Amino acid sequence: MEDKPSTDETASSSSTGEQEQSFLMSSSTSIGAQYVSVHRRSLIRIQSDGVQNMRHQVPEKFSRAGPDTKKILHSYHDELHKRSCGEWVGTFLPCYKWLKSYEWRSTLPKDIIAGCTVGAMIVPQSMSYADLAGLPVQYGLYSALVPVYAYALFGSSRQLAVGPVALISLLLSTGLSHILGAPPSEEAAADPTSDYMKQYQTLAIQVSFLTGILNIGMGLMRLGFVTIFLSHAVVSGFTTGAAVIIGTSQLKYIFGYSIERSDVLHEILHNIFAHIDEFNYKTFLMGTLSIIALLGLKTVGKKYPKYNWVRAAGPLTVTALTILFTWVFDLESKGIPIVGNIPSGFPSYTANLWTPIEQPGKVLTVTIGIVVVGFMESIAIAKQLASKHKYELDSSLELVGLGMSNFMGSMFQSFPVTGSFSRSAVNNESGAQSGVSGIVTATIVAMVLLFLTPVFEKMPLCVLASIVISGVIGLLDYEEAIYLWKVHRFDFGVWFIACVGTMFLGVEIGLAIAVVVSLLLVIYESAYPHTAVLGRLPGTTIYRNVKQYPEAERYEGIVMVRIDAPIYFANTQNVREKIQKYQLKAEQELEERGNEETMRYIILEMSPVSHVDTSALHILQDMLGNYKERGIQLCFANPSAGVMERFIASGFADEVGRDHIFVAIQDAVNWCLTEMDTVASSIHEENRYSSGDEGESRGNVERPLLIPLMTDESLSTSESAFERQST
Repeated sequence: MEDKPSTDETASSSSTGEQEQSFLMSSSTSIGAQYVSVHRRSLIRIQSDGVQNMRHQVPEKFSRAGPDTKKILHSYHDELHKRSCGEWVGTFLPCYKWLKSYEWRSTLPKDIIAGCTVGAMIVPQSMSYADLAGLPVQYGLYSALVPVYAYALFGSSRQLAVGPVALISLLLSTGLSHILGAPPSEEAAADPTSDYMKQYQTLAIQVSFLTGILNIGMGLMRLGFVTIFLSHAVVSGFTTGAAVIIGTSQLKYIFGYSIERSDVLHEILHNIFAHIDEFNYKTFLMGTLSIIALLGLKTVGKKYPKYNWVRAAGPLTVTALTILFTWVFDLESKGIPIVGNIPSGFPSYTANLWTPIEQPGKVLTVTIGIVVVGFMESIAIAKQLASKHKYELDSSLELVGLGMSNFMGSMFQSFPVTGSFSRSAVNNESGAQSGVSGIVTATIVAMVLLFLTPVFEKMPLCVLASIVISGVIGLLDYEEAIYLWKVHRFDFGVWFIACVGTMFLGVEIGLAIAVVVSLLLVIYESAYPHTAVLGRLPGTTIYRNVKQYPEAERYEGIVMVRIDAPIYFANTQNVREKIQKYQLKAEQELEERGNEETMRYIILEMSPVSHVDTSALHILQDMLGNYKERGIQLCFANPSAGVMERFIASGFADEVGRDHIFVAIQDAVNWCLTEMDTVASSIHEENRYSSGDEGESRGNVERPLLIPLMTDESLSTSESAFERQST
């Protein structure tokens, strides 16, 4: 049976309605024949309620029905039956969604231009990133073929350009080098047919396969949210540190001599300077000029939107010119190393290499790092582009798209791929509207593999390195470091730890540091929640942080504290210590002023507290008992439905006393001040009686309310002022 309202509540409600109606009638009279909109009536009602300042009770019962399994199953059943065949196809093949509304005449030319532009960019870049990954350059072209076709079909972003990227190549190179160790000789590392390189290539394909499986699995389990635990400062610091490692690792091609591979900065620099006597000024000159040309063309494309095509054409232009010079002047014979033999034709079928996986634990560790970094890099640019083009992007579906790209790529000699910042930006700026641009890009790569590999055999290695270096310069996020230093020094410290850890401890350890620091940040923010001492802003019933509003009023004998987080086992002790600190500080201030008043009430503003667990309830019970022994009463203002439900279920609400739980902090302050006033007046009367003053009778006396209600005269004045303001 439902609880019926008490007679007092009914009378109170009736009285309230009569007062509101009277107020509205008086307002209508004062306004005259003017039109009174529903908004004006609402405003008048708000003013009337503010004058009455009624106190409400926190509800003890909640209509919070739990999940109905039958209803959920029925809703799923109905949803499955409502879906058409086309909607099912669109779920598993996202390209179907944009193909349905594809405008071939107006959109196809834009996609073709964008696809050709990115194709001109990806051919030299993919070869460079394959070399960075420690693989033959043709693996870069293979990774820009099947994975790009696959993403065009299964990817949810219409502008994202998928393929080899520098960061993933570095992670792969570092991880596989740790698994296999250093090559037995430089000849073994340079010969694709050596046993060492065959094993290395097999592991790269297996990592691509596992990357696809993990991405697809995470997408199906709707785990696209996992990257939110990596803060922007951590990601920026890790990326900057990795960019430094990538850039310095390519200096061996610019300087023209071979050095031992390493993934820590100090070892790379030591190895470079240890062989500085082998410096080749010819490769240095060509490599430096190539970097200057690439950065110059990129700057022109960014600065002048009219010439943005120059940015995309930069790598191919520099590649074509250097290949031409190498062929015309026979630079290979003059001491400038070139790429050498590139097999023509499509990649081989490699699904038979997926198993068995040797050292699966180590391979899985490398794979997880690539999955996290790859998805983080891809989803960042994909969401930005989706927002710009006003369509929704599902993170979990994006995981499936990337997973299918890597899974199908691993069937055809591909190493792990993800979305590229630079190529995606060029793809978007070139007018890409759909995955057709990706199909065009992959088709250009296919033409290169079939007909142009002999041309790219003449490409100097220093030019490959210059393409990598010019690409990773954009990853040096020093502007973010400056911004963090100005705005939030703590975040700058996090950025610095991630960056320095990556540079001097290695990419894998740097990534681990980045993840650990991010998790520690989450734990720290949770374990040390923000709290504030509140005060009332003069002229209002609004309570705010006294540090932010020094003019806010506080009251002797009362401490008002707001807790800005859920209270649970990890932060209960910290919350308890902060409340105790505020109470002791208030008592100290009373002593310093020579006030005989003592601390009587601690009011906890609970509106930001969405949850309390059993540990929090135990701590609150301990606090309640300790403070009661010292004559201090705990009060609670505006607990949420979930918090109040826990209070009632645990019996804590009865221990506190229902009259000490309030809807608003103003109600709590009014009640506490009224109680303190009653005690103070009683003591005053007793003192007067004991001193022999018989002019006044002993006992309770009539006292004015602490916050006086408006009289009829003041109400009329307020209405007149409101009418004048409205007019």
